[in-house]
Amino acid sequence: MGTRIWLIVGGLLGVAVGLGKVPYLAGAAFTLAQTSLRIVHTGGLTLVHDAARHGASRRVVLGLSALVGVLVPGVAAWGLVAAARAVRWLRVLLALLVALVGVVSAVYLPAGAAAGTVVLALAVAGMVVAASGPLLMAPLAGIAGLLAAVYLPGFLDPRKLAAAPVEDLHLALLGRPGQPLWLEAVVLAVAALPFLLAARRVMVR
Repeated sequence: MGTRIWLIVGGLLGVAVGLGKVPYLAGAAFTLAQTSLRIVHTGGLTLVHDAARHGASRRVVLGLSALVGVLVPGVAAWGLVAAARAVRWLRVLLALLVALVGVVSAVYLPAGAAAGTVVLALAVAGMVVAASGPLLMAPLAGIAGLLAAVYLPGFLDPRKLAAAPVEDLHLALLGRPGQPLWLEAVVLAVAALPFLLAARRVMVR
């Protein structure tokens, strides 16, 4: 199977797991995704709070933290897809190196052993190419799809983690709490943008 097929399969499986469509995996997947979101939020907020120590106002800090909360999960998903696509070039490089080592080693071996070494090296190189799809590319794309399925629907439920940046951003912009529908729509569009770019990267050859 080609690179794009494994990315598509992994991404769709991740979305299905995130939406609870895969039995026995939904709970663990949701916990994994929520933990990942909290980790990236914590890292982003740490940077924002460091900026606050240098005199930034509370509203600026709230606005920056809200933007971090909105964008980081999608950017992380985009990075996972980019890493999955990079595996394609890495596997070719590794396969060539393994094959080269086999050929070079065969030069110093007797004729019978040399042939076996070359065959083994070529077999291992083929395994590197074949296994990288299901073992590396698909899981990376799957985690990206899982993040999208768990994170984006959170804007429709104020009890979930993803809805918090909406109120923070409203407070930063207007100076009072609130979660108006228009702001939820804007924030959802901004949050979805890097996920859409990641999906486009999956589909592009």
